[in-house]
Amino acid sequence: MKSLQILCFAAVCAAFLLTACGPEPTADEWMQKSLTSAKEAKWGRALDQAERAVAKAPGDTLANVLYAIALENNSRQDEALNAAIRAGADSSCFIAQYTLGRLYCRQQKYDSSVKPLTRALELRPDDANTLILLARAKLRLNTEDALTLNKRLLSIPQFTESAAVYNELGVLQVLKNEPRKATALFLKALSLDADNPYLNLNNAILHDYYLGDLMKARQYYNSFLRLSANRRELLDEYKEVQTRLEIIR
Repeated sequence: MKSLQILCFAAVCAAFLLTACGPEPTADEWMQKSLTSAKEAKWGRALDQAERAVAKAPGDTLANVLYAIALENNSRQDEALNAAIRAGADSSCFIAQYTLGRLYCRQQKYDSSVKPLTRALELRPDDANTLILLARAKLRLNTEDALTLNKRLLSIPQFTESAAVYNELGVLQVLKNEPRKATALFLKALSLDADNPYLNLNNAILHDYYLGDLMKARQYYNSFLRLSANRRELLDEYKEVQTRLEIIR
């Protein structure tokens, strides 16, 4: 009897284990698990789950997008870009094109970012995030349509009064060797965000190096020093401005 009880218990345990484990999750199920982990900012787990999804379905566009994002958030940028390139082979998927373009921009590969971001904007013409990235990439590349793209941002309600957009437009005018046109744009940006040290620095550089107005340059440099005094990430610029002020006093 005792041996029979032991055998029955072993059989119950085996049945329980089989029921509890069940079949291996599908690619879609691994993706859902990865998404849940990502929402909880558990990126190590999200990466493992996304990797399992890709292993199940290597050619799945969304699996590769998710894998790219998980890799990115685990500081594996080159691998993230490779995964995004695989996903980007699907030219009909907005999120694949956007993610590829965004990762190119993050690595400052602006020339490579233009094609996927342009395609993403074709798929979703009103997507503000895509328009911002594409406008920024073309700004860095100083292309002919960069000004048009940046102005287009101002037609979107959330950017009508955006200091960042006016600043980008001002930078573009400087790059186009039209610094006087940049003046009003930089001032508009500053009126919208007066305590931004970067905007004060841009105004200082514009008046110092491009317009030759040292009095205004000193005014903006001093504002920058006041606003960045406790900003460790601006320490290098802080020291450079101090040195510059000693020269132009």
